Amino acid sequence: FLSIDCGDPWGTRTDDLGIQWVGDGGYVNTGKTAKVQVNNSYYDEEQTLRYFPSQKRSCYVIPGVARGRKHMVRATFFYGNYDNKSWPPSFDLQFDGNHWISVTTSLDTSLYWEVIYAPKRDNISVCVAQTSPDQIPFISVLEIRELAPAMYDTDDTEDVLLRWRRRAFGAKDFI
Repeated sequence: FLSIDCGDPWGTRTDDLGIQWVGDGGYVNTGKTAKVQVNNSYYDEEQTLRYFPSQKRSCYVIPGVARGRKHMVRATFFYGNYDNKSWPPSFDLQFDGNHWISVTTSLDTSLYWEVIYAPKRDNISVCVAQTSPDQIPFISVLEIRELAPAMYDTDDTEDVLLRWRRRAFGAKDFI
């Protein structure tokens, strides 16, 4: 699987859970990097981001994925007032050219969206698209996981599953 720390172009590290994080320099060739100003996220990978001030649509391209096999794609956004404007932007999120969701970010809360689908090509593209001239799209984290064939089994490889809500059933310390 692949865990990308957006905004850290060439860094690599392994977190406390053993997940290896890589920089985003090999997956995107536009945008600028920044560090967040509001530092209340627990996750190191959310301390940087990549923003796209001059492109209407900017994409990460992930090569070498198994065509026709289900993959989970998770995109995370932590504005953290990186631009000192205290004005979290809104923009569209797309995967493989398809509209995924309209993202409305928060000043100091990390937000993420997930999709599970089977790519038709041997790469996955995840794009942020500007919807208003004064709203600058950005991304903090991008994660790709190939799933075992029986996971999230559906009738057709064309099916797309979007995360609506996740609950920790049976956990005592989670709300």
